[in-house]
Amino acid sequence: MVARRELEELRTRIANQAASLAEAVTDGFDGFHMGAGDYVVELSTPEGPSTGGGAQARQNLRLVPRRQGYAIVIAGTVDPVGETAELRTHEHVALLHELRWQKPLEITPDEYDVFLGKAKVVLNLARIKAKVLLVPAELRAQKKAAQKLSIPMLVIFLIVMALAGLVVFKVAMAARAGH
Repeated sequence: MVARRELEELRTRIANQAASLAEAVTDGFDGFHMGAGDYVVELSTPEGPSTGGGAQARQNLRLVPRRQGYAIVIAGTVDPVGETAELRTHEHVALLHELRWQKPLEITPDEYDVFLGKAKVVLNLARIKAKVLLVPAELRAQKKAAQKLSIPMLVIFLIVMALAGLVVFKVAMAARAGH
């Protein structure tokens, strides 16, 4: 019975540490805004009072738009138990954004580089070792496949529209001839 209570206390302690880390990192970006969506930076807090002993403690470093019509961007993840963070490059988040929303990310590479520099400093102050990940090859392949798929689909769409236009024209001409 004592071991179970100690385990619950450990789980709660890790959840509290994750919440404190989220607050510290988010506060470290106070006043920082970027992009057309007026994005602010926020480190998510794990759901609930427990992280399962740290197993569910990973937190997303999110770019949250203050303007409507813009999507939240996940810029990386933080593992408070392992005291590490994985940050995504501009190319990585831009590819993910474009594949998911079919529109470009409205944060410039220069703005994003400023964010990455600040993220490394803020995370370092929180005793989190950050590394920037390379863009996964699968993501580049997915983007390339999406581009290849879109050209044939566009051609098919144009042919169908031309045929539909032809049918409408013939029906209109037949109706006019019947008068």
